[in-house]
Amino acid sequence: MHGRRNAFDLSLYGLFLIYLSFFRIAGVKIIGHDTTVVKEGSATLFCHLTETEENLTHIIWQKQTRGNPEQETFFIIHKDGKTELKHDIQDKVKFIGSIKEKNGSIQLLRASLLDDGIYTCIFNTFTSRQIQTSINVTVLVPPVGNVSGSTHVSDHYEVTLASCEASSARPAAEVLWRLGALSDSLRTETSITQHSDGTFTVVTRILGAPSKHLNQRKIQCVVKHSTLTKELELDHVLNVHYPPELVVIIPDDSKEAEEYHCLVDCNPTPTSYIWIKVNGSTPHSEGNKLFIPKSSPDFNGVYICTASNEYGKASGVLYVGNTGSTDVCWDLFGFIFNCAILVITVVCIKMPLRLFSDLLRFY
Repeated sequence: MHGRRNAFDLSLYGLFLIYLSFFRIAGVKIIGHDTTVVKEGSATLFCHLTETEENLTHIIWQKQTRGNPEQETFFIIHKDGKTELKHDIQDKVKFIGSIKEKNGSIQLLRASLLDDGIYTCIFNTFTSRQIQTSINVTVLVPPVGNVSGSTHVSDHYEVTLASCEASSARPAAEVLWRLGALSDSLRTETSITQHSDGTFTVVTRILGAPSKHLNQRKIQCVVKHSTLTKELELDHVLNVHYPPELVVIIPDDSKEAEEYHCLVDCNPTPTSYIWIKVNGSTPHSEGNKLFIPKSSPDFNGVYICTASNEYGKASGVLYVGNTGSTDVCWDLFGFIFNCAILVITVVCIKMPLRLFSDLLRFY
């Protein structure tokens, strides 16, 4: 009977020890949390054991990363504070905690995509218990922005006018275009490519028919990403080629000689200007400039400027009167304008042709 009682007492004592051990384990807490870090930045992996009086023998860090998916031990902190670190990452990890304070925090330096993964912090106690927690480390990569566009010849067919790319980012960047008044005439297409290293490239294209009114219009590409403190804004100017369409000859102020400029609406700028005088000798010119001495009736007449680029050519006309001044030019313009008014009048009120001829002769 006495032996049975001793066995019973020992059993109660054992249950008490198990209960006490469970109670202690249940009260232990590890403070740690997941973290993110921008590529080439530093990340703090916080790991702190609390609410326990047990002493530690050492702290172990293990990891499973993109660089090595197999779990491996890479860092050990011993009870005397000495550290043991894998040789190939000695310049990548720094111990910032205290084993006496049961703080096993480390700092990950110059993070790369290969460091992305799960890190496990393990506390070993004198009672051979292991208390651990896992920390997810996510490495973010800012996008590399680039905008490009090709030169197109004016046409009615839809083409890609410009492309904006946000490459090698993690996670994928948001790419959009600010088109302003052109938003109704142009459209966008977006494609996303995921790379083997976990990064993404996003390309957004502008599509539309290259027309003259698009030439030299400014648009803007905007890239948004969680790693950027502000939006990345990339300006772009559309470039559309077209032949000369309108040629205007205007006078320039000059004291010693009458100078005229041949202005042309085209892209690219004309490669040649040809000046001729109708029923006269070739005038003195330099490129798009024509020089006519003032008050010299010998230079009166009609001058033609023909401008051309690789896509075509067009001409403009200048009339110089007997006074050598630009007033005669405006007289000629008034004559042409009045003739146009007469033509419109004939069409609108169906004026008899003979009456129209008489008015023209009278003028």
